[in-house]
Amino acid sequence: MKKIILVGLITILSLGSNANDLELKGIIDFDLISAGYTGKAIHLIINNNITDLSDYGIGVANNGNGGDGQEFTFPNISLQAGDHLLLARDTSAMSTYLNICYSDYDYIMLATNAISQNGNDAIELFKDSVVIETFGDVNVDGAGTAWEYLDSWAYKDPSGSVTFSGGNWIFGGVECTIGSLTTQTSSCPYPSCDAGVFITEKSKQLLSIYPNPSADFIFLDSELQIDFIEIHNIMGEKISNYNLKNEKIKITHLPKGLYILSLFDNVGDKIQKKFIKN
Repeated sequence: MKKIILVGLITILSLGSNANDLELKGIIDFDLISAGYTGKAIHLIINNNITDLSDYGIGVANNGNGGDGQEFTFPNISLQAGDHLLLARDTSAMSTYLNICYSDYDYIMLATNAISQNGNDAIELFKDSVVIETFGDVNVDGAGTAWEYLDSWAYKDPSGSVTFSGGNWIFGGVECTIGSLTTQTSSCPYPSCDAGVFITEKSKQLLSIYPNPSADFIFLDSELQIDFIEIHNIMGEKISNYNLKNEKIKITHLPKGLYILSLFDNVGDKIQKKFIKN
């Protein structure tokens, strides 16, 4: 499987002390024009730093026939508290459909065909091969139930009226994504895209990058006293051969793509922004 890992903005969250380090946040079964499996994804959130994500995995319980065990195991990478992870069957199709909010995910991974939920299937989250959270009922076909998400989505939210082991859930409505080209133009925008919950006010206020996209240079406009910066590519690899001079960074040598700029101020705070090299 080809992996795409996107390191990005850190969301400031208030996290319960009893929450699992990793938890389900959204179950996605969008109906995309590319059809088939391309609209299937699972959205997860990291509550506490994780040093080895391969301790965790996913199982899809199809058609109420009971749990099938852990069918997908995450790669051995580390994640930070507050990060959002999107596990998607088709990252290209999902990028098009989520549109501008696609890049707000901190990690994006290409899923195997084990991630095959059909809008009526329960989802199990595993740690060390033990179920730590369940969405739906593994022994019930969800079609016609309050938790059906066919051609739609389910999203964990305190206001939700349906409760499973990890918390309350809200729903977009069955078949609400049919005929839409992006989630923003559907009758049921995916909640994180609609609300823009990933982008922190601190990041927006204290750091601007322009022009973005750019082919040659990017300029920084920041209220902070910059101590040092880091640039990472979408695989999480640090770019070492860049030059910062007079708040201008030369990026001519970088391959085209999406990058993450991390700015550290003189008191150790970090602000992150995405930029595109074209």
